[in-house]
Amino acid sequence: MQTSIVVAQDKLELGLFGGVSYYMGDLNPSQQFLKPRPAIGFVGRYCISDRTAIKLNVIGGGIAGEYPGRGDIYKNHDGVTTLQVDANGNSVTTVDGKYKFERTIVDIGLMGEFNFMSFDHQFLKKQSRFTPYITIGLAATSYKRYDDSDDDGHMVFVLSLPFGAGVKYKINQWLRIGAEWTLRKTFVDDLDYVGDSEGKVDASDPYGFNYTTATHNNDWYSFCGVTVTFSMWPRRLECNDGMKSFNH
Repeated sequence: MQTSIVVAQDKLELGLFGGVSYYMGDLNPSQQFLKPRPAIGFVGRYCISDRTAIKLNVIGGGIAGEYPGRGDIYKNHDGVTTLQVDANGNSVTTVDGKYKFERTIVDIGLMGEFNFMSFDHQFLKKQSRFTPYITIGLAATSYKRYDDSDDDGHMVFVLSLPFGAGVKYKINQWLRIGAEWTLRKTFVDDLDYVGDSEGKVDASDPYGFNYTTATHNNDWYSFCGVTVTFSMWPRRLECNDGMKSFNH
């Protein structure tokens, strides 16, 4: 007598991401979640196994920051400044102008997910509904770049390295929810530059240390939010009394 058991292993998920985005760089060296802005996007996940998956995201969000211009003394600034002489006789200037920026970025990322626990195992459905995971991959960041020859700006794509962690939970056969926090390391230093400022503050070097983009590429941005995905392509596996291989 031959028996047959058919189970479903979900392979493809499609859904939405919603949360916040924020910036870290010269105008915000260390504070997480400073000046968060809304972020929303699309998420697609292909499950390789109960421990690994590949995820594609397209997320748009805002970033913002500011240099308060409190009149502190910094070197190497021109424009709206007040000339002073320090105790050693060196000429320095105080920056009177403020500088702030706000812009929209679009992130297109391809990332791997590595589960700490078995997730959505085809034979252990109830025991594998939840797992934390880590994620890492590659992304392209699109934003409007400004320079001296183009005051109106032009759209560019640059490489970024995303990594982070999250959790996900399978509610039922079709619906999954999750929460994720990722950081994106870029290789540019002008995410905070949106054109010439009234106070002539250089956004890539606001404290006048003569940094260059070749040695000071430190702009980051981050997404933190929740995902809701739906199973779109359950894969059926058939087992015949333990004697036959799985038919995919």
